[in-house]
Parts: sequence; structure tokens; C-alpha cells
Amino acid sequence: MKYLIFLDIDGTIISDGKIHPRTIDGIRKAQERGHMVFINTGRSMDVIQKSVLEAANPSGIVAGLGAYISACGKILFSVCASREQIAKAMEIADKYDITMLLEGEKDSVSYNGETYLGKEREIFSEAELWERYPGIRISKMTYRRPLSPEATAELEPYFEVFNHPTYSEMGLKGYSKATGMDFLCKKYGIDKAHTIAMGDSDNDMLMLRAAGTAVVMGNGQPDVKKIADFVSIDCTDGGVGYAIEKLILEKED
Repeated sequence: MKYLIFLDIDGTIISDGKIHPRTIDGIRKAQERGHMVFINTGRSMDVIQKSVLEAANPSGIVAGLGAYISACGKILFSVCASREQIAKAMEIADKYDITMLLEGEKDSVSYNGETYLGKEREIFSEAELWERYPGIRISKMTYRRPLSPEATAELEPYFEVFNHPTYSEMGLKGYSKATGMDFLCKKYGIDKAHTIAMGDSDNDMLMLRAAGTAVVMGNGQPDVKKIADFVSIDCTDGGVGYAIEKLILEKED
């Protein structure tokens, strides 16, 4: 039976913007043997590093916390935030004075302060957003610091809210990294037992719990390692490649 393999990006595939050759080799060999390897990330398509996609050359992508799914070069699923949701998120950014990133499929912008997107993609009002980007499809939103319990409560009717130590993410209601995995399992007729998910941090927990085999990088957070079926070596040493070798390639040889 072939596997569907799902990989987080930051701290799992890449470290300091680089992918270890062992990881690239592991992905390639798994694909050569008929397994499918998907990036599964909270990042929207627009903010996934192009160098990562070129180096990893995945079978497909689950992006924006399950809001976008592609495989073999074709878009299989895509949903975006409504104007009401975007307005509410911007309202909260204003109320609590938080810089916000609106992550889209093709365009992304920052609000309430400059982010790594650069000043050219900074907006200052909801009206400017729709004037400059009339057809923008926002997959998820990110606040550049953790949300207070009060702000979280205000957003939860509109979003799936994920609070992290240094930032917060707002995914679309009913979608996550785990729902993206479920979609692809049904698409390809693969049982959950034949899925492998690899991550390193708390925003990977849903994905890891949804997999038949949960793999956590050696550099993973201690609480995340507690739910792992297999703890790999560090990302910087090619942890994804090592896990593929041990869990798939060596067993098939």
C-alpha cells in the first residue's frame, strides 16, 4: 500500500530558509516508489517560499490551514474568507493595535504595520484593500503577536483561532491541516493508517493527530514530541529524509 506523506514547512522541511539534501533525497525516493508527498502548511500559497517548492517538488500542497488543496498541478479545492470575516479581523487589529497579515492565494497584504512583505504591500484601510486588490482571495490571517483571551473570544465565531507563543493564526471555520489530509485520503482512497504527518510545533498538532503515523522533528517542541509515534533527527540534519528512510524506504528494501 502506498502512503500519503504530509510535511510542515518551517522547522520541518526548512531551517534558516534551507532544505537539507537528505530531506530532498528522501522526498524524491518516496515519490519514485509511488508514494505521494504533500506540503501541509499554515502559510497561504502566496507566502510559501518559491525556493521551497522548487527544491521539494511535492506531489501537491495543502495551504492556508486547509483552505487550498492541489495535487499533480491541479487545484482540487479552494475557499476564501468573506468580506465580513476580513472586516472583523481588521476591526480586531485596530482595537488591540496589532499588525496583521492577510494571506492570499496570489496576493497578500499587511495591515496596521509593515511585515516581511514590504511597504509596497502595506494597506491602511479595508476600502484600500478592495480598491487595490478587488479579486483577492484570502486563505487565512495572521496577527503578529499572540491574542488576548478577550480578542480570541471575539474572533472565534468567525474563525478557527490558533494562538502560538509569538503569533496567532485565524483559519477559516471548518478547515485545518487535518481536513486537508482527510480530503486527500478520500480523493485517493487511502486509509488513515497509510498516512504519515511530520511537524515540529504546536500548530502541527491537529495534523499529527489525524495521521496514521505522527513524526516530530528532533528540534520539535517537547509537548509535540509527546504525541509522536516516531521522533526523527533535527530538521537541520535532514529530519524529514531520515524519517522517510526509516519508516518507508528501509522497510521496502
